[in-house]
Amino acid sequence: MKLFIKFALLAVLLSTVFGCVTSDENFEVRLTPPGDFNPVFMTYKELPGEKAIMVAVDPGGRWAFGFDHSQSSVEEAVKIATEKCNSARKNHDVFTEAKVFAINDEVIYYDHLK
Repeated sequence: MKLFIKFALLAVLLSTVFGCVTSDENFEVRLTPPGDFNPVFMTYKELPGEKAIMVAVDPGGRWAFGFDHSQSSVEEAVKIATEKCNSARKNHDVFTEAKVFAINDEVIYYDHLK
């Protein structure tokens, strides 16, 4: 029995020391927007000018979006789309941050996660 207790204590000690070591890498999983997002994106794609669409999807299945178009720059469209998405996040209790889904017609949501 003493041997078992020593072994258990050693296992706890080792798991504490080695189990709590983490790397400096940040991993982020971007959840796929639900099927209801597809008509929104298709509408967005038809809009003219410099445009951006933001989306926030949380693990609970809640999601929000915001887009803007016909701006003088992409930066301005992103800024306004972010404000719209953040407002929608509050209305739908989405806790994840807004992420750029597409700029003009190029989808970048899944590229090079930070």
